[in-house]
Amino acid sequence: MRKLVITILSILIIGSHFVLAQEKKEAGMKDMFVHPFLAHMALPDRPGEVSLRLSPFQQRLGATTSSDVAFHVEAGLFSNVGLHARNDALKSSPYSEVMLMYSFLHDAGLSRGISVFGQISIPTGPIESNTYKGLFGVSVRETIPELLVVDANVHIDLKDKMAEYESAFVFKASEIFYPIIEIRGEATEEETTVYSLIGLKFRVADEIGWGFGVQLPISDAREYDTQMLSTFGIAF
Repeated sequence: MRKLVITILSILIIGSHFVLAQEKKEAGMKDMFVHPFLAHMALPDRPGEVSLRLSPFQQRLGATTSSDVAFHVEAGLFSNVGLHARNDALKSSPYSEVMLMYSFLHDAGLSRGISVFGQISIPTGPIESNTYKGLFGVSVRETIPELLVVDANVHIDLKDKMAEYESAFVFKASEIFYPIIEIRGEATEEETTVYSLIGLKFRVADEIGWGFGVQLPISDAREYDTQMLSTFGIAF
């Protein structure tokens, strides 16, 4: 199932890239700023733009350590419409997420705006193959030019009576260095989790970034005590 999902998503993303290449040339493609480590962007990419993030990590809970890798693909499909596909732990997470995002309010430079999205969580890990989950949410972006980009979002699952949230603060220290702070977690009727991530990303080339960071729980409820991660991102 996991291989099938990844294959289908790859075909869709590569197809959209070539089909919309001419539209991208006509509209002009602005250099993308450095993406966060794990949080998804609040506004869709421009039509024809595609980005990929791979983030291997190792985490510790008590005396137990484990390693995994997260992936995140974003693609601009049409004007104001984008596709997200992600899994924050390929080996251990029961679900992979596919999200369709629509931005109904934003400025011309995509520096600030609001989007809504629908998401389906597809079982690709240790869970029953017919157990699907549907979520919806809203995301917001705000920018302080040449200093900071903030992307924040919340996912709501009415069936399980829970919400997931995350926000990313990407600071521009120079054309190369980008300090990043991310906050994420879940809220259910039983408990609330809060995690903080502090990291640094480097712009290796115009559309290539690399970085490393550490993620720590703030709440008593937690899945791990520490998580060390690196990330590689490319856009085309």
